[in-house]
Amino acid sequence: MNYLLKPIGEEIFGENVSIRFKTINEGFDKFKSFMLDGKDIDNGEKRLGAFIDKVFELNGEENSYVDFYFSRLDKAAKDRLISALISEDRLVLERHIREVKDETIYFRLSKESIPFLIRLSTREILFSTFYFTKFQCTIWGNFDMKFPIFFSNEDNMKLYEDIAREYYLIPGTR
Repeated sequence: MNYLLKPIGEEIFGENVSIRFKTINEGFDKFKSFMLDGKDIDNGEKRLGAFIDKVFELNGEENSYVDFYFSRLDKAAKDRLISALISEDRLVLERHIREVKDETIYFRLSKESIPFLIRLSTREILFSTFYFTKFQCTIWGNFDMKFPIFFSNEDNMKLYEDIAREYYLIPGTR
């Protein structure tokens, strides 16, 4: 099957992703970070999506992961989420539900899924965290169009700061 999001087990996720944590404060305590800020720019959602696309291309599909908690929601929450979607996203979610029978929350990120996941996060419908492992970083879900991005080393932080500046996602770069 040609999955939109290919499910992976928690063990595989844990073997491949080293920048992970349970709470946002733990992330800020353990890792270097900066904030991607799409709130005060024109087309913030599009710029954030383009940034994630660029990071995906840099890392490759084999080094790109995402968490997607839809399977953990109760029926009422799923119904509310579905009713909040635009028709395009409703179709994407229906495809995901048909294809994925697993209860995992961890998936291999695909280029095709990025716009869908970005819209869910920026519109505060369902938050996902993006994990990249070739040039390691973790991008935590949305907080008022702000996305914290975490690193284990300065070189990767500098690399992603430069990319974020290209998309005007760091305040004062416009």
